[in-house]
Amino acid sequence: MIKNQNNQTNKTRKILLKKTTRQIILLTLSILLLISLIATILAYQTPTTTQETTKVAEYQQTSSYTYLVYLKNNTLYEMPLLLPNQGIYFKQIIDNITASITYTYQSDVPGTISGNYSIYAEIKTDLWTKKYPLTNQTSFTNTDQTMTFTKEFPINYSFYDDAVEQINKETGTTAPNPIVILHTNIRLTQTTPQGNIHAQFSPELTMTLTQKTIELSENLTSRQTGALTRQTTLYHESVLLQRNILTIITFSFTILFGVLFLVTTTISEQKTETEKIIKKIYKRNGEWIHKTTTPPPTALQHLLRFSSIEDIIKISEDLNKPLLHYIASNPTRHLFYVLDATTTYLFELES
Repeated sequence: MIKNQNNQTNKTRKILLKKTTRQIILLTLSILLLISLIATILAYQTPTTTQETTKVAEYQQTSSYTYLVYLKNNTLYEMPLLLPNQGIYFKQIIDNITASITYTYQSDVPGTISGNYSIYAEIKTDLWTKKYPLTNQTSFTNTDQTMTFTKEFPINYSFYDDAVEQINKETGTTAPNPIVILHTNIRLTQTTPQGNIHAQFSPELTMTLTQKTIELSENLTSRQTGALTRQTTLYHESVLLQRNILTIITFSFTILFGVLFLVTTTISEQKTETEKIIKKIYKRNGEWIHKTTTPPPTALQHLLRFSSIEDIIKISEDLNKPLLHYIASNPTRHLFYVLDATTTYLFELES
């Protein structure tokens, strides 16, 4: 007995809501909870820090090859030497070739510059390669923003032709497409207040081999730019604030949904016997029935009462008149009537 009383007491503590009202409230909270949950997940996927790369110094390296082709006495050219792209270089009338490279480094910040360079020749074919040093490693220094040097070296083309012929003889093959590539390897470091700049540069000059003429690369100038960069970490406090706010909102919606789900219940809507009868009447004959707020007139008229709804519906059909439904001040009293001139046909339904 005591247990039943406790159960009844617990039930009475819940907030009674209509079924539709409770469903709308819980559905609205579910949608808001889902939206805030998705927003919270996206906020936690947004990084709180980002890396920003900024340039603190810029530099440029340029190189320019040039060469002079000294000639033997000949009847073709009336000059002692040929400049780049000045004519065809026939090996038969070439005495020697002298090349030089001019290198320039320029920075937009001051600092001590130090480095070194070396030059070597590489015979390259489709089958093999062979390297020959031309100069020893040479160091350089400067305390300005620029650094320049010029280095002259000979191009002994007959030596490279003989080397190709010797290797072909030793290997028993004829390596196709032999060329000589003259490499200048430059390594440089500049110490600046913003940090150390480390730069490398390898300009090339190409020459053909094993032909009656010599062809040197037409593009003699190279350029390379670079920059000293710094990584900066940016902290986004707004992302942290957004995370905290969305977490609180999501947690609040979760608590609110749980509380409303537990403390509310639906009102048991049990229909009365009269309401069930009215529902059946409308289900069967709803097309003939019209609700009205006007009670059936009785004064100076004939009033005919009927004992069943079927009878008055039959009257409505026979007279082709609408069947009017009036609910009296007492909601358990329903009046169905048909008006025909001075006659009122009435059926009264009470609980």
